[in-house]
Amino acid sequence: MVLNGIGGDPRALNVVIVGAGIGGLTAGLALRQIGHNVTILETSKFSNETGAAIHIAPNCSGLLQRMGLYIEKVGGNAMNGVAMFLPSGKKIMHVDMRESNKQWQHPWHLVHRAHLHTAIREAAVSSEGKGKPCDLKLSSKVVSVDTENAKVTTESGEVFSGDVVLGADGVHSVCRSFVVDTEKYKPYDSGHSAFRFLVPVKELRDDPVTAELLQPDGYLTMNLSEDRRLVYYPCVNNTLMNFLLIHPSGESRSDGVEWNQKGDKNQMLEIGKIFPDNFKALMSKAPEDSLKVWTLLDLEVIPTWVNGRLALLGDAAHPFQPHQAQGGAQAIEDAVSLAAVLPLGTSPDEINDRLELYVKQRKHRADRVQEFTRISGMSPPEQKKRGIVFNPATFNDYNFSHDEWDSSTHALKKHLLAKHPYRYRQPLSFGPSPGPRQPQNFLRGIRSHAMEWQQVHTIRFTTSGTFLKTLFPTDQFEFTSPATVQQASFTCCSLRDMVWLGGTGYNHCGLYIHGVKYTAKDGTVKSGTFLPMLFESLTDPIVTGREELGAPKWGCDIDIGPEDPDASGTTKIEMGWRGRKFGNLVWEGLEEREEEVVPKPQPDDGMLMYKYVPAVGQPGKADAEYAVFDPFMQPGTSKDGQTNGAQANGHDETKPKAKTLRARNARIEWDARDWETLPTVHHIIDGFKQVPIYKILEATVSTVPNVYDVSGAFRIE
Repeated sequence: MVLNGIGGDPRALNVVIVGAGIGGLTAGLALRQIGHNVTILETSKFSNETGAAIHIAPNCSGLLQRMGLYIEKVGGNAMNGVAMFLPSGKKIMHVDMRESNKQWQHPWHLVHRAHLHTAIREAAVSSEGKGKPCDLKLSSKVVSVDTENAKVTTESGEVFSGDVVLGADGVHSVCRSFVVDTEKYKPYDSGHSAFRFLVPVKELRDDPVTAELLQPDGYLTMNLSEDRRLVYYPCVNNTLMNFLLIHPSGESRSDGVEWNQKGDKNQMLEIGKIFPDNFKALMSKAPEDSLKVWTLLDLEVIPTWVNGRLALLGDAAHPFQPHQAQGGAQAIEDAVSLAAVLPLGTSPDEINDRLELYVKQRKHRADRVQEFTRISGMSPPEQKKRGIVFNPATFNDYNFSHDEWDSSTHALKKHLLAKHPYRYRQPLSFGPSPGPRQPQNFLRGIRSHAMEWQQVHTIRFTTSGTFLKTLFPTDQFEFTSPATVQQASFTCCSLRDMVWLGGTGYNHCGLYIHGVKYTAKDGTVKSGTFLPMLFESLTDPIVTGREELGAPKWGCDIDIGPEDPDASGTTKIEMGWRGRKFGNLVWEGLEEREEEVVPKPQPDDGMLMYKYVPAVGQPGKADAEYAVFDPFMQPGTSKDGQTNGAQANGHDETKPKAKTLRARNARIEWDARDWETLPTVHHIIDGFKQVPIYKILEATVSTVPNVYDVSGAFRIE
C-alpha cells in the first residue's frame, strides 16, 4: 500500500463482479466510492429487482448511509413494533419498539426490495458521486472463472480480466463451483416454501374484516402455527402491505425454486385455511397476476469463500432463511467488508492475503446469523424437540450491535500492524504510536536522506563513587573498579530536524555515571554508563523513552544558547520548571584544539538503565522491574569513538559537519529550592546538587551529523 502519500498516487484495482443483485451492486458502489474500477456482469437482460419488501435493520442501514443511501428517501418506513397471533386468532403479543430502537445508532426500516435495488444500482452506475461509475453489462452470463488470474468468461466467449473477481451470483452461483466442490455443497430444499404478495394498505383499511387486523404504522404482524406462518408488514411509506406465507414445501404444487415463480392463489388459500376467517380474508386480497411462490433453499456451511483471486459474497456464500431479510443485510455487510479490506492503494500482490482476511472477518458472523435464521424458521415444537432455546432479543442484540465498516477497517488495521514488529505503548486503543524507533522500516528508509543532527554538550568530571553508588537501583549494579574516585558527566543534547517530529527537535540533559557494570543472575556482565536521570524538553520523547526503553525521563524547560558557540566562545544551558530556574551549566573559552588525553573507565560498552513499572493500587510493588542495556554509549559516540546512529544518514552538503569545540573553563550550578517551588523535581535537583565535583576533566560542545534512536536497547534478564 501507499503510505501517507509517499510513493506516488495510489493505484486503483480493477474489480470484476459477477451478479447485479443487492450484494453485487452494493459491492460495486462501495468499491467505486473508494476509487477502484468496477465492472459488473449480470445474466439477465434487465437489472431490475422484483419481489416484495425487505428489512433494512440497524446493522445494515448505517452501511448504506455511509454510501449516501438513505432508506427513508426511497419509501422506507420505520419498523415500529411487533404483533403476534395464534391460529385461533388470539393476540398474544403487542410490542411497541420505538423506544427500544433508540438504543441503535442507525434506524430499522422496511422498504420495497425493488426500490432499494434501484437506488443502489443508480448510485453505482451514476455519473455523479464519488469515483468512476461502475460499468454494468447485462446479458453477460458467466460460465467460468480463472481464479488465479482473475479472469471470467461469459457464455458468449467474452473474457473480462481484473485484479480480483467477486462472485455475487446468488444461491445458484456459478462462481461457487470454482471455490468448493458443488457436488458436496449444493443448495437443497429447506423444507419450507413461501408465497409472497403486496396489497395496498388502503384496500385493507376499507374492508371492515381486514381493517381490524391492521396494527399501527410500521408494525410487523405474525400468525404463527406449528408448521406455517403468515407474516405481513408495510413498506412504501406505510402505503403497501407485504405478505409472506411460509409453509411446508411439499404442499406447493410448483417445482420451481426461482424467486419469481408464479403462485397459485387457490393453492395458497388452501394452505392457509387453518387461519381464522379475518386472516384468510387478508390472503384473499392477493392479486393473482403478481402472486409469487418459491422454495426456501439452504446450503451447508461451506469451508471457505475464497479461491485465489475469487471471493464469494451474499447468497453465493451463505443463503439465508427469510428472517429480518438478513440475506440482503449480510450481503451488504459482505460488500462493505470487501471494500474495507481492499482500500485504494492495495496492490495486486496483496489481493490473496486481503481476501483471506475478508473470510476471517466475515465468515464466523455470517455463519452464526445464518444459523439464527434457520432456528427462527423452526416451529416452537421443533425447537423444543431439538433442545434449542431461541430468544429473538438475543439475536437482535448480536445482530444490530455490529457495524461492518468499523469492524472490517479495524481488522485491516490490526492485520497490517501484525506484519511488522511495532512497539506498543499507551494509548493502545489507536494502534502503535509514532516514535523515534518506529515504524522502523519506514523511518529508517527516510533517514537515509534526512537532515537529523545534534549538538552534544558534555562536562565530564571526577566525583565520589561512594555517593554515586546510592543512585544504583539494585545491588546488581556496581562500579567496575573498587576506586572511590569515579567519573560522571552531565551531558545535554540539542536534537535538530528530527524526522519523527516533523522536522522539529528538542533538548535533553542527564547525569551519566561511567565505569558501571551490571551482573545478571546467571553471572553475565554488562559494562557501560549508567543513566539515573534524563530531563527532556518535550513530552513525546519522554513518553516513548519511559515506556519503550524504561528510561528515567522527566520533563523540564531546557534553554541552550547562544546557537553558535563558535562566534562567542561561550554557551550555557539553563534548566527550569515553569519559569523557575534550577540548573545552570556553562562552557567558556570554546575553540577547536587538540584533544587532551583523559583516562576513561574501561570497558564502557553501552548504556545501562533500569525499567520500573509500578503496580496499580499496590504502593511499593512493581508490575515489572529489570535492567536494560543499549550497546552504545551516551548520545553522540559509540564504544569505538565513532558517531552513532541508525545509519550514516544524510549526505546533504547543508548538514552541519562533525566537529568538537573544547572549553577552557566550565561550571555546574544547581538550585534545588524547596518542595513548594519545585514540587515535582525538588528531590532530583537536590540529588544533583549533592554530587561532588572534584575535578572537571573535559568540557566539550560537539556537532554530530546524525542521531541514534536507541533501537538497540534490550532487557538484560
